[in-house]
Amino acid sequence: MAASVEPLITQAQAASTLTTGPALGGACAPAPAAPAPVTGWRRVVADCGVVGGATTVCHVLGAATSLLLRMILDPAQMGIWQALKLVLSYGNYANLGISKGATRDFTIALGRGDTSRAKRGLDLAFTVNTLTSLVYAAVLVGAGAWIGLSGGGTWAGAWGAGLAVAGLLAVLSRYVTFHVTILRARQDFQTTAQLSLLEAALTLAACGLATWCWGLWGLYLGTLAVLLAGLAFVWRRRAVTLAWAWDRAEIRRLVGIGGPILLAGTVSSLFRSLDKLMILGYLTDREYQLGCYSATLMVTVQLYGLGNMLAIVMGPRYGETYGRSGDRAEVARLAARATELCAAAMALPAALAIVVAPALLARLLPDYQAGLAPLVWLVPGVAALCATLPASQYLVAVNRQNRALAAVATATVLAAVGNHLALRGGYGLVGVAAATAAAYVAYWGLVVSISLWPELDGAQRRRYLLMIGLMLAPAVILAVALERLHPGIEAHPVTTLAKAGAVAVVWGLTVWVGWHRGRWADAIRRPVEVHNQTRETRTL
Repeated sequence: MAASVEPLITQAQAASTLTTGPALGGACAPAPAAPAPVTGWRRVVADCGVVGGATTVCHVLGAATSLLLRMILDPAQMGIWQALKLVLSYGNYANLGISKGATRDFTIALGRGDTSRAKRGLDLAFTVNTLTSLVYAAVLVGAGAWIGLSGGGTWAGAWGAGLAVAGLLAVLSRYVTFHVTILRARQDFQTTAQLSLLEAALTLAACGLATWCWGLWGLYLGTLAVLLAGLAFVWRRRAVTLAWAWDRAEIRRLVGIGGPILLAGTVSSLFRSLDKLMILGYLTDREYQLGCYSATLMVTVQLYGLGNMLAIVMGPRYGETYGRSGDRAEVARLAARATELCAAAMALPAALAIVVAPALLARLLPDYQAGLAPLVWLVPGVAALCATLPASQYLVAVNRQNRALAAVATATVLAAVGNHLALRGGYGLVGVAAATAAAYVAYWGLVVSISLWPELDGAQRRRYLLMIGLMLAPAVILAVALERLHPGIEAHPVTTLAKAGAVAVVWGLTVWVGWHRGRWADAIRRPVEVHNQTRETRTL
């Protein structure tokens, strides 16, 4: 299979040279066409509408769930739940990277119009996924039994049962997640959106009711019930039927492709959760402090999920574009343009979170007020983190995932040093949030410099910086200034509404300017018949 990918890419590059002239240009070489996905920007907007609508509803339901759980559980119990969710998230990285490699091959095959050989890679990935998740589950169950039987500490029973349940959840969630990944690779966002809505609604109903009745133990039971419902849904709506398969040589090849992607994802997960881990490791009243900090995390997790929305829609399109053309520069221009959409989508919710969330949460969750001050520091950093997603996905699509790993590893070291200094210096949760945000901004600069920047010319680089700055900076900077002048915890509701209105007006003006100066209206109206014809030719 490896031998079949590169020759087709080389042929596509040769065809591109014949039609557009030498790659470095010349007197008769036209400027590169405006970047667009294979199916066009109009389809992207439609998919973003589907995913965005579902994401918005899910975020509303998720916010309601978070508030309900925090009203029922005390900060220490919520701290345990946050830590268990972190442990569960690491289960997605127990598959040695084979699913990442198989999915990357699958998206490139979609661009070529031939997925028959890529299907075997998915079967191999399914087999390895299942076996490794069972091993991870056994480790969690064993750790839970050891902690529970040791009887050490007030929360030993809750930790033990939680780890045992997390082991079972790890196996089920790995299966569901792999099917969702395949559905996204096929750009079947209708189905994935329906699954997200189902899970969000059931989480609010089942987890809320079970937690109300049985506390933290009910939360464990409700989470298991939601995951079983998701399993039944993907089984009925799966894009492909997976089968057991084994081929040692092909597994090694796929792991060789996906291993660095997996490792980068693992380090990225550590990078995003390092603030929580260091709070647990450095502070004596760790459960209480992490529980309070979770009030800020409740907001930033929703923001990152919103930024991830466009990444989910665009991710398969980078691989598809590379499979069709084999041109890294074309994929880089596409990712740069997608970052503009990401920045525009992130700016308003980030700015509103800064000026509205402290005032709202202070009234709804008075016991968590100590965790609200970090919000104004962490939100801008999360907005910058979202802007790194297209660049990271570009590196994966063009098989340069080692660079992505180096960038996130460097940023993780910076975050660890910053958090250490903040906690040892006595700056508490605010210092943790500020250090984490600074590391996120540094990561954005680093990953862009090793991915998109070398592939863009001078005009494209200027456009990238100007558009990102125009979309993100004015509304977010204004929100930070207003929150510093009139803190939401102390402000009158009318003042909070005025602040929200001001940042919304500024965001609307900047997006209007960017929309017209960036020629986005023309890009969305542009037909895609040429791309479709290319795909049909490759299929035949």
